[in-house]
Amino acid sequence: MTLTLPIVKKGLNKGLLTTLELAKVIVPTAMVIKVLEASGALDVLAGWFAPFMGWLGLPGEAALVLFSGYFINLYAAIGSMTAMDLPMEAMIILAVMLGICHTLIIELAVSKKAGCPVSYILPLRLGLSLFVGVVLGGIIG
Repeated sequence: MTLTLPIVKKGLNKGLLTTLELAKVIVPTAMVIKVLEASGALDVLAGWFAPFMGWLGLPGEAALVLFSGYFINLYAAIGSMTAMDLPMEAMIILAVMLGICHTLIIELAVSKKAGCPVSYILPLRLGLSLFVGVVLGGIIG
């Protein structure tokens, strides 16, 4: 296939549309995190979740990344992650955990429609995500 101007234009158009679609989630999520950070609410939330997140080798504020990834989608988690000053080790742990378990509300509905009971798939995905987080947290956290 030869690269032609119409192909390049089509690719650029699709790339721009994809970028705008992702930005609709990532930018507002990052803004919410920055507002929480500026107001001090992020520190309060981090304090509440710090003991549990410590098992995963993560700082307390990383709980917001997990919640946004588990319950909204991966792009919300990326928005949260980019707005925080997390160490690379924490981003790796979060990425692996969210790769295993993300967008639960939608994916559980899809799994149920496909015939897999929610009572099976939810504990499996969430449990495996947390287990891997604990293991990785112990290794690199």
